Amino acid sequence: MERRVASTGENETAARGPLHRLLSIFAEVRPREAFSVLVLTLNVFLLLTGYYLLKVVREPLILAGGGLEIGGHRLDLDGPEVKAYASAGQALLLVGVVRAYGAMARRFGRMQLTTALTLFFAGNLVLFFFLARLGVPLGVPFYLWVGCFNLTVIAQFWSFANDVYTPEQGKRLFAIVGIGSSLGAMLGAQIAKRVYVPIGPYNMMLLAAGVLLVCLWLTRLVHRHELARAGAGAGAAAAKADAPPGGAAGGFGLIARDRYLLLIAGLTLVLNWVNSTGEYILDRTLIESATSALTPAGGGPGEPAPAPAAASGAAPGAPLAAGAPVYLVDPGASRLLEGKIAAERGGAFDVEAGGKIVENAEKGLVHPRTEAGKKAALGAVIGTFKGDFFYWVNTFGVLLQLFLVSRIFKYLGVRFALFILPSIALLGYASLAVLPVLAVVRVAKVAENSTDYSVQNTARQALFLPVGRDAKYSAKAAIDTFVVRAGDVLAAAVVIAGNLLALSTRHFAMINLALAVVWLGVVVGIAREHRRRTEDEPEVDALKAA
Repeated sequence: MERRVASTGENETAARGPLHRLLSIFAEVRPREAFSVLVLTLNVFLLLTGYYLLKVVREPLILAGGGLEIGGHRLDLDGPEVKAYASAGQALLLVGVVRAYGAMARRFGRMQLTTALTLFFAGNLVLFFFLARLGVPLGVPFYLWVGCFNLTVIAQFWSFANDVYTPEQGKRLFAIVGIGSSLGAMLGAQIAKRVYVPIGPYNMMLLAAGVLLVCLWLTRLVHRHELARAGAGAGAAAAKADAPPGGAAGGFGLIARDRYLLLIAGLTLVLNWVNSTGEYILDRTLIESATSALTPAGGGPGEPAPAPAAASGAAPGAPLAAGAPVYLVDPGASRLLEGKIAAERGGAFDVEAGGKIVENAEKGLVHPRTEAGKKAALGAVIGTFKGDFFYWVNTFGVLLQLFLVSRIFKYLGVRFALFILPSIALLGYASLAVLPVLAVVRVAKVAENSTDYSVQNTARQALFLPVGRDAKYSAKAAIDTFVVRAGDVLAAAVVIAGNLLALSTRHFAMINLALAVVWLGVVVGIAREHRRRTEDEPEVDALKAA
């Protein structure tokens, strides 16, 4: 006869099935939990895939668009500067978004709240699609929107998962759900890279809207499954699900009164300040690299390029045909080349550029040599580069999360883990201060971001283990929203001041180098406070109790 598991009434044969054994590689999964954890993992995988589709769309829209209109006056700004200004605006906008979300959470149950938010954001994407077709500039509005979307929808997913599972279940099962998050970010970036040129950025908005609707359906499946699984307690479970989840408050007061929490807030502020300034350095270097081949010989910095001469009698802006002057996108080197079409072959072209013939160039890589063509070509360079960049960041992030994070915590401890990212930042920006070129920026930012998303993020969450429950909710919420965006504001202030002072990329790298030193000092303070609070309990035991 089959033996029964006393606590659940389910047989152990099912627990030893192939699926259960596979899931048990990552965490302890009990019978009847496999369905919900797999659906939630698929849900967050698709959610992160959709987010990275939009993230890749966002970058060329704001970077290649350039310029910003305020009160009918157009400011002469490059894309990276517009992005920095938009980050500051996003911080202000999120104050209202967080308050609106809190008001909704006090009124709606979990499925009502999830449904309302998902349909709202999916509808926004459809609206953006039609506005784009009408020629409305979307760079800054879409950048602000994606920031709100990222905060609200992904946070709502984890709130739903916390509501569905008990604390004991969450401790066991979130490790598996987190794999879906990491893989979604990694594969979403790669999917975005592959579909950007064939379908274009605006159709990617509709694709992401469809992904959101699938995620809503998956959320409903888990909701119904958990209510059915409650059995005799289904009434109480339904009442809990329908009750408004409410929200936390009072976080700022807790932070101000506690040195340890204040140091964690300082860590979060400096971390995001360095990261956002580093993103500006990456964007600025990318655009400089993309357009460097277009600078006329002997032309000094800031001198406008002369109007392109017609090739073989073809006027600039002529249809893509033999002899037409064009911009050729070189995705391998992340740059644009000026040339002319040597031959047209249906859907592809032979292009004479850079002293050689490039055969079978796709339409998405060839653009007429006009201002509109240059903007479209620059967008293609940025889109392909960013898709590849996000892919490698998330690939290394997944590998670090799967194979190194738990071992670092086990053998070296949380405090040691906190020193890894600022040390990488220190080395990376020191290298950029010496050699500020795209290849160095790419390596430095891939290393920084992948470590941030894995080792640093897990270590920062572990810092809240030795604090009280009110701090784990109220203070942590304040740090993860307001303080993070405050880092964006400081980074934007650095960019604004730096451009007024005409600072070079090397100067911005030196600013981040100084901030990395401050960052290390904050980590030293946190390590001392953390040791004092955990000196009576082993770190590994504390992590297991988290």
